Amino acid sequence: MASVSGTVFRYGSAERIVSATVKAIGSDGTIIQTLSDDNGDFIFTNLNTGKWSIVALHEDSFPNPPVLLDVMADINKIQIKLQRLAGQEDFASGYKFFNWMLVAMGSLIVAYIVLHLIFPLRVVGSPLSFAQWDSDPWRLLEIFMWGLGGILVNKIITSGWYLRSQKFYREGIVMHIAHLVTTPFLVLVAVILLSLASLKITLTGGSEVTLDFSNYPILIAVSFLLGSSPWPLWNFIERSAKNITGQTDK
Repeated sequence: MASVSGTVFRYGSAERIVSATVKAIGSDGTIIQTLSDDNGDFIFTNLNTGKWSIVALHEDSFPNPPVLLDVMADINKIQIKLQRLAGQEDFASGYKFFNWMLVAMGSLIVAYIVLHLIFPLRVVGSPLSFAQWDSDPWRLLEIFMWGLGGILVNKIITSGWYLRSQKFYREGIVMHIAHLVTTPFLVLVAVILLSLASLKITLTGGSEVTLDFSNYPILIAVSFLLGSSPWPLWNFIERSAKNITGQTDK
């Protein structure tokens, strides 16, 4: 016997869905169901070992593709994401938003180049040249701009995908704007935390590469990657805050 637990989220956001019906369907046809709690969490206890499919249902959402599990021991932290069933489609606003993101990306690139030409980095033994700023406060602005570039790329791709799939809803614009405003600041906080650590990655073949986040080019690349992933970035900041303050999930 084993247990399976997880959380039901709104697709594309960190919103937790309350009172979703979650079903566990066994390979033998057994069906067990439960409801997600006030935090969107659910748990199945005493499941027989074997293959199970987990599906969540909610009144204003499409059901998720079945999560296939081979239950041999307890499985925790499954994430089920449900797409909203209905919304106010607004393709005219969607195309405007998409075009504004293209304009913002172009403006950021122009501003980045102009600022670096006006305030270039002086390289020892060479004349003034175009390069990243590596001293404060310019270093923080560099990280901020790369984080902003990452979130703009994310919004261009996602809004283009929603328009192509004819799933652009007016309500989503508010969340897009919230990401654009907050993500660069979250990137700053995350990069400051990461600059105190190093990450060891095992490549295919068993060789290892150590990423030193105090290395400035790596820090810039990480800033862009963090900016392009707003929800994982927010989860990282939230977990870090809980670790620092000593909070625990209930």
